[in-house]
Amino acid sequence: MSTSDQKTYKLSDKLSTLPDRPGVYLFKDASGNVIYVGKARSLRSRVRSYFTAGDDGRYHYPRLVASIRDLEVILTRDEVEALATEAAIIKLHSPRYNVDLRDDKSFPYLKVTREPFPRIFLTRKPRTPDGGYYGPFTDVKSARRLVKTLKGILQVRDCNLPLTPEKIARGRFKLCLDYHIGLCGGPCEGKVSAEEYGRGVARFVQFLHGRHDEIIRELEDEMHRLAADMRFEEAAKARDRLTAARRFSERQRKVDPRPVDRDAVGLAREDSYAAFSVIRVRGGRIVGQSPFHMERATGLDDGALMEAFLVRHYDLVDSFPGDVYLPVDPPDATSLSDYLGGLAGRRVRLFVPRRGEKRRLVETAQTNARHLIEERRLMADKRDFIPRAVKALQEQLHLPSPPMVIEAFDVSNLRGVDSVASLVTFRDGRPLKSGYRLFNIRSVDGIDDFAAIGEAVRRRYARLKTEIAVQEEEVDEEESGARKPRLPDLALIDGGAGQLSSARQVLAELGLSHLPVIGLAKRLEEIYLPGNPEPMTLSRSSSALRLLQQVRDEAHRFAITRHRLLRGKRQVRSRLDDIPGIGPVRRQELLRRFWSLSRIAAAGTDEIAATPGMNRRLAEAVKGGLAGLSGKV
Repeated sequence: MSTSDQKTYKLSDKLSTLPDRPGVYLFKDASGNVIYVGKARSLRSRVRSYFTAGDDGRYHYPRLVASIRDLEVILTRDEVEALATEAAIIKLHSPRYNVDLRDDKSFPYLKVTREPFPRIFLTRKPRTPDGGYYGPFTDVKSARRLVKTLKGILQVRDCNLPLTPEKIARGRFKLCLDYHIGLCGGPCEGKVSAEEYGRGVARFVQFLHGRHDEIIRELEDEMHRLAADMRFEEAAKARDRLTAARRFSERQRKVDPRPVDRDAVGLAREDSYAAFSVIRVRGGRIVGQSPFHMERATGLDDGALMEAFLVRHYDLVDSFPGDVYLPVDPPDATSLSDYLGGLAGRRVRLFVPRRGEKRRLVETAQTNARHLIEERRLMADKRDFIPRAVKALQEQLHLPSPPMVIEAFDVSNLRGVDSVASLVTFRDGRPLKSGYRLFNIRSVDGIDDFAAIGEAVRRRYARLKTEIAVQEEEVDEEESGARKPRLPDLALIDGGAGQLSSARQVLAELGLSHLPVIGLAKRLEEIYLPGNPEPMTLSRSSSALRLLQQVRDEAHRFAITRHRLLRGKRQVRSRLDDIPGIGPVRRQELLRRFWSLSRIAAAGTDEIAATPGMNRRLAEAVKGGLAGLSGKV
């Protein structure tokens, strides 16, 4: 028996003995490396599904299953323990096929040292027992500004001196500039006791947790106490710190009059990338916003993705809120809440708010997450020659080249009248207004979108073929740098299989069968491909789908705008310009005098005849042509 057969036999053996119990499963490759870790309420049904249920939609799923050579399971008492075990193993192994949250090594923590006169600073080094840690802080610039501001308010030293009572007593250190400008209490020369200095450090930590009102009350009491003891110089310094603390507190928006601790999580996604924004509310105030991102998120629905994020994120933080507001429910919110409660040492509630300030807080987090997506997309487009959405579209549709130029067609009419077709052009993923065209449909009577699309496609590409042929015959060296007419990389038809078939037939007649063309149906956003009777669907978070929707919607907008203009003109022409003897000039004079068709119809023949350019014979013709409108003044 070959080595491969032995491994297959070993794996099938394990699959047949899987228990119907909660636990964690580890898939390994041929080298014994852990490539995927998952949890399950029933190990038997979940693990077997990888080998019997077919593709589950994840981009990496076929490669994952093809790489599995061994399996290990860990039985747990319940789903909460399974969740904790899964998180610990993922953190240990960083498996290739699990979603990847940007880990805490990239973010600094705030360290408070355990010294007689503690120091406070940001650090990225691993945690050590010689200090307390708070964070992580994802916005480093804001974190540095926060530390600098609070140190000044609460008189915490900014130096690295090894201060001890013995060294201070021997006069080993001298006051620095920070003391003289009021940013430090001066512990290096004993200007402040270790007890008083410690109160400043404790207040610093309380500020981090949003306990602003308590600190402000303490500073206010201290100021009044010093003033009552006639220590006016010290009272003035306390007053200045109180004023600075109030200003700092006022800059942070208060979302709840109660001193509550809450987090609001926002989620946005595009292709295999997911962005999260966590807005932290401490003491009823928004104290910060932390951005995170996950790679390899394809195939997981929003709920499963949110669960994966919460497990990884709250394994890193130093403080837990009482409530976490989410935009979507995780698959098993109860188990997840119990797991987070175990980490926090108290109850942590998860829920999706539907209205009010809580809902608005989640929407703000959602907006921040979407901004992270847009920011990342912009950076990627600047870094790459080809925009990300264009590359994604090439991959999803298996196009021979990136669709740098896309042309889209749409048809608009009202009960078969004033039928128009629009053509819009996108270059490099952006609208190219000079490439917009409109076609008044001439060969179609009534409602026939298939024939209308065919006419528009024929007129567009027959003319474009001629322009390309002329360009090739008249090569001018001086104009070689000018943009030459060219076929698009992709033609998009607004509609389903019928519209696509009509367009393909015309392209074949023009000798352009090689031109890539697809249809996009509005109702379910289904993509119709040539030669494939079944439509293709893309994930709603796909940048390729969003690009197609943007192109299609722009073509629709352009067609509707033109159709409304034609319909408005026809509504005026149908009752005046169709009357013999009434041309544009006389029509304009009549409308200038009477303002509307109904007022013209209600006027007397002599009154109409008195209009410049009119006579009685024409006035009688107008009255006859507008019969039936006289009651609609």
